[in-house]
Amino acid sequence: MGKFRSKLKRHNKGKTWSKGESAISNPEQMKHRLKAKSRFFQPNLNLAAESGSAKGLTMEAVHKHEQRLAYNTETTTVNDVAGSLKSFTFEDDDGMSGSGTATQTGTFKTFQTFASNYSSCSNVSFKKLLTGFRASSDLHKEMLAILSALTEIIRERGGSESSTEYFLLLISQIEAATEERDIIAGIALLSMGIKSVPAPVLRKRFDSTAATLQQLLQRFIESSNQSVIRYLIGCLSVLLRAQDYATWTYSSTFQYFDALLSFSIHSRPKIRKAAHHAVVSIIHGSCFMLPPTPVENDANAEGVQKVQQPQASKIKHHPASGRVTKFCLAQFKPEVLANAQTTVLHTLTLLKDCLGGFRTEDIRSVCEHLLSIMTAANVLVRTNCFQALHALFLTRSANLNATLCAKLLAAIHEYRPDRSDVRQTLAWITVLKEGHMHLATLQLDLCMQALPRIFDVFTADLWLSDRSELVVGVSNCIKELLQDCVSRACTTQELADKYRMSVTKIIGALHKVLNAPFGEISKYVILIFSIVFEACGKHFGGELMSSLTTIGKRYESQTALRLQIEHTIISAIKSFGPELVLQALPLNDANGNVCLERSWLLPLMREGANGASLQFFKEHVVPLALNSQANWRKFSVEEKNNVKAHIYELLSCQLWGLFPGFCRHPRDPEYLRKLAPTLGDVLENNPEFRAAVYDGLMELLDDSQSTECHAAIGQYARNFLPRLFNIYTQKPTSTYEADQRKRVLDVIRQYIARAPAEVQAQLFENAQGLLAASAVASFEYDAYFDINAAIVRVQKCRGIETYFEKYMAPVLRNDKSKLVSRDEQKLKKQQRKTYELLRELMTSDQASCQKFTRKNSIMLQQILLEAFSTTCSVCQASRLHCLKSLLDCRTNLTFNDQLVMKAIPEAVLNYKEFSTRKEQIAEQLIKLIVNLYQEAGKINEFVDILTAGFTGDESLITNTILAFRAVLQQQGQHLTVSTLEFVLQQVSVFLVQKSRHQAEAAVAFLITFIKVMPIPLVANHLETIMRSLSAMTKDTKRYCRIQIGYFLKKLCKRFTTEELARFVPGDDEVTHRRLKKIRKQMRRDTRKKQNEEAQAESSDEELVGDLEQKSYTIDDILADSDSDLPEDMETEDGVATTKLAMSKSTSKSKQSRSTYIREDVDEIVDLADLKSIGNVLTSGSASAAPSKQSKLKPQLINGGFKTADDGRLIISDKALRGQGKNYDDNSDSDGVESSADSGNEPGGVGNPKRGMEEDSSDEEVLKQDPSTKRKRKASDALSMVSGKTGASTRKGIHRSLGGKSSDAMSVKSGGGGFSKAAGTEYSTKKAKGDMKQRGKLDPYAYIPLTRNTLNKRKRAMNSRKFKSVVRGAGTDGTRKGGTACRSGGRVGKSYK
Repeated sequence: MGKFRSKLKRHNKGKTWSKGESAISNPEQMKHRLKAKSRFFQPNLNLAAESGSAKGLTMEAVHKHEQRLAYNTETTTVNDVAGSLKSFTFEDDDGMSGSGTATQTGTFKTFQTFASNYSSCSNVSFKKLLTGFRASSDLHKEMLAILSALTEIIRERGGSESSTEYFLLLISQIEAATEERDIIAGIALLSMGIKSVPAPVLRKRFDSTAATLQQLLQRFIESSNQSVIRYLIGCLSVLLRAQDYATWTYSSTFQYFDALLSFSIHSRPKIRKAAHHAVVSIIHGSCFMLPPTPVENDANAEGVQKVQQPQASKIKHHPASGRVTKFCLAQFKPEVLANAQTTVLHTLTLLKDCLGGFRTEDIRSVCEHLLSIMTAANVLVRTNCFQALHALFLTRSANLNATLCAKLLAAIHEYRPDRSDVRQTLAWITVLKEGHMHLATLQLDLCMQALPRIFDVFTADLWLSDRSELVVGVSNCIKELLQDCVSRACTTQELADKYRMSVTKIIGALHKVLNAPFGEISKYVILIFSIVFEACGKHFGGELMSSLTTIGKRYESQTALRLQIEHTIISAIKSFGPELVLQALPLNDANGNVCLERSWLLPLMREGANGASLQFFKEHVVPLALNSQANWRKFSVEEKNNVKAHIYELLSCQLWGLFPGFCRHPRDPEYLRKLAPTLGDVLENNPEFRAAVYDGLMELLDDSQSTECHAAIGQYARNFLPRLFNIYTQKPTSTYEADQRKRVLDVIRQYIARAPAEVQAQLFENAQGLLAASAVASFEYDAYFDINAAIVRVQKCRGIETYFEKYMAPVLRNDKSKLVSRDEQKLKKQQRKTYELLRELMTSDQASCQKFTRKNSIMLQQILLEAFSTTCSVCQASRLHCLKSLLDCRTNLTFNDQLVMKAIPEAVLNYKEFSTRKEQIAEQLIKLIVNLYQEAGKINEFVDILTAGFTGDESLITNTILAFRAVLQQQGQHLTVSTLEFVLQQVSVFLVQKSRHQAEAAVAFLITFIKVMPIPLVANHLETIMRSLSAMTKDTKRYCRIQIGYFLKKLCKRFTTEELARFVPGDDEVTHRRLKKIRKQMRRDTRKKQNEEAQAESSDEELVGDLEQKSYTIDDILADSDSDLPEDMETEDGVATTKLAMSKSTSKSKQSRSTYIREDVDEIVDLADLKSIGNVLTSGSASAAPSKQSKLKPQLINGGFKTADDGRLIISDKALRGQGKNYDDNSDSDGVESSADSGNEPGGVGNPKRGMEEDSSDEEVLKQDPSTKRKRKASDALSMVSGKTGASTRKGIHRSLGGKSSDAMSVKSGGGGFSKAAGTEYSTKKAKGDMKQRGKLDPYAYIPLTRNTLNKRKRAMNSRKFKSVVRGAGTDGTRKGGTACRSGGRVGKSYK
């Protein structure tokens, strides 16, 4: 068979010929031949359009052509081109869409849509219709027609197309319309535009507009179109929100509001949600409920605002709150609770959102009714009541005063669910938590009085639960109560003394749990105490000492709670201070030696110490450190015990390591005068402890320290700095000492700035003398030079000039002087240090350094320009910094200044590699110079100067391309089009060269080009760009593959892959393949984004407030409660609920949706009693108990066997043959259960012989058909006795037992726990019919007794079944080899 195979797609199946026609004719489809013929004319073989597609002149092509040729390349700048595109921006946008869409892409499509051809409306209120217009929608067509007509009317009358004009015309159109579709379209347009209508207009036209809307509501109330009712509800909501406070005193206003309320319990979910939103927005968003706006454009509106401003500050509740209260309480009547619980749930949802805007009296009455209906047996009603109360507390409404809040919290305590009901318990504690937090904001003393009660419940009962989710929820509640309530009572000493009793009770309750045996809550208890230490530790140190001691005793290095204990101890150290912590957990024993078991405290002390006392460090820690040091010397020198010596060495280092922690904001910085001698001695004689002293000095010198601390440390500069100078001038012998030497220089830099002026001058003079006395380029010279560099930064301008002339200028000019090294390597090092010092001086914020730079700018410029040829490469970064500083300090700098002209080539030469210091400062310097040229209007001349770099070597060309990239990014909008085209052509030439660096720089330039340039300009050069990319060498294309991939993705976001592939040669398969992958990935991302948006829109879950992620919200806790709806109740989204129920229709989920009532054997549960609320349990809490009980089966005495008087078991032969007692007595229910379980239970008596032979039949079971190996269900076991099996087309022993609609009696299979098709065990290969088998019933045929048999109309049809069975019994050989079967009953005698 012949095949056509495409060389481009080798894995696809080609076109085949029919048999015998391979030599007669060619196939009809010649797609590949046509593609091969067009190779010379169509470069794109993969993504190009089909040859048969229409290629006429379209309006889109004309628009593109006009837009590309609409400017003069010589005079028009990029900014002029972008000016015609309102959506153009020079900022990069990764979310750019393709040019084929109608989003903001910078093309003409930005301003035109399909609807724009029919309506020229410029009002932004109707933008949604113009952008989202669907030609297939009749409603959209009617709306567009009305909008076009209204726009023409407004323009004919000379209007401004304001929202007021559209509003008045739409009202007139709706009132005058006769056809229903015109009215609906007008209402839809009104719902769009009414939101932007000024409030005074809506107040002026309130009566007529509201009456019209109410009439329309009455007209469409029975309509099947839900959208119309929703639009009307939205319009009426906006209208009522705009009315002032006085309007709400009229009865007509409340009539319109009552109309909205009636829809809040509507049966249709969308209408009900619209009404909910309308009522809530009116209660909370009316104009007098919102804060007044300071500025109004209209004079009349401003006058109204002035009148309403003093009134708005007093209004705390909406006047319609009484109406909502009356309406909601009417839904809580007993008859409604009994018959229409769905209505109650909808009402609770409404209350949840608007309860915070009610009056205090209304809130009291609503809460009383909520508490009364919470005793109902319906758990869903109770959970929604919890949601409403939680939302009330979360709003922090001032209408809920402190007294009412405290009473409400006390009442909620009485509705505590049982601890085994986890979800209800979590909801209960979350409501109480929010209530106490709200009460703390209102009146702290009432909150502190109520807190011990809830903490007792948490710690004594709920925290000891074995359910991990309950433990976590309680821990989060305790954490938030401590942080938001208890911490407020401990902010000052006065408040701490006032609430000391309540806080002490809370600490005591938590301490009891700490003393309890640890279990699941151990981790949470320890972490909670870290919050307690932070909140109360400052003023309750004595009360928390016992808890801290207990936690410290539980520390073990290998315990799982080590991290939690360390975190808690650090919190205690930060709050108490090291003194109290060491008092509770002492480091020394009775003899004064360090307790090794407490050495784990030392690192924690260093990290957590803050605001400690230097006196405590001197009197308690330093003696321990000296003692450990003495023991270290003792065991290492005298007793030669290396193990103990090493231990005490570590202890000494850790004890001295506490010094930085004690220096962190010390309480007594004046005590430094007694500690300074000890520190000086350590710096001189103990090198192993110097690191801790360095860190401590840096802490004392930090900017965050107080002025007293800086003054105290500055007094001892004369003592510390010489010691630090001596340490720095010592040559290091190891890498550790080298690192510490750098640390010393940092300390010197910080310390010299805090020293007094006379000390600075004296040290500077001494350091210069030491520098002059040392040999040039030696180690001592470099060390003294660094010290002088640290000191000279804080000197006066005269001192800086003297030092510069004597020690820096000769090195910069490379003079033949004693201060300049003759060795080339040493000279490079000397120049690098000098340039770095000059850069620090010129870029410093010190006033003396800035004065030095301004005063000597001409001299510095001359030295820097003359030293260009003698400067080594390692100094270029600092040199460029100096040049930039000179440019910044010049006030009258021009683009043709000598310094600017000299800085351009130097900046380009050093613009070498990506992400280096040189490249960054060179880029900043080039951008600074570009701005100078742009201010003078000479940007194109700067481009001409840079163009000279294209004639240099490979490195200069690379730097020039990168410099052009910086120019394009900084001032690309001011370049002319011709200049831009010239630069792009030059870069395209270097893109196809063999140099990797040039290609990389060119790709970087192209990426910047497509980012910042308008789309028409990029499209004009798209062919040049794509052909240059295809012409790259294989080596450079592979080297730049990541950058090219990013570049192609950017292009595909602005253009389509088909447009790009049109300019790619056909032989460039790599680019075609990449474009295909990008197209697939973009489509995949688009679909993913659309799915996410669809899921977000379809999601109806609304979180209650802004709770923290760690906290349990009401909706999170009660997420599963929505599935507790009865079948006759209607959910808000019936389809989604049905799908959810279908996806979770497993036996386990069905059990979890149950509600249990816990009963006592001796008492009757009274559901009307308030205490019985804990007996109503939701799913997941009581499901474990029934499952355990269901597994318990009645145990028969002696396994069901008879026993003799002497205790022997009597097992008859009849039982061994399967003719036991349970098979004979089918009427007994116990027999039914034992028969059902006889196949699996070893102790059952239904088939004891089968149980004895179970081991021998394992191989037979494994050889059975896999389809028959299924576990026996309860329905299968029941069918053995009741005869329930499935319907089948076969009859007799060949019937199928897999169905569920037949009532035929089944036959028990031989495999224990497995079932197979009935009749297969009687089949044989020796004969045509069935064969009897040993130990089994005889095969027989029977007529199943079903309900259809009793039907008189089907009597004739059923009688024919008997004839067919009799006829089959005589012909198909069922009588061969045995007795004729009987048509009813079992065989009385089994075959032996």
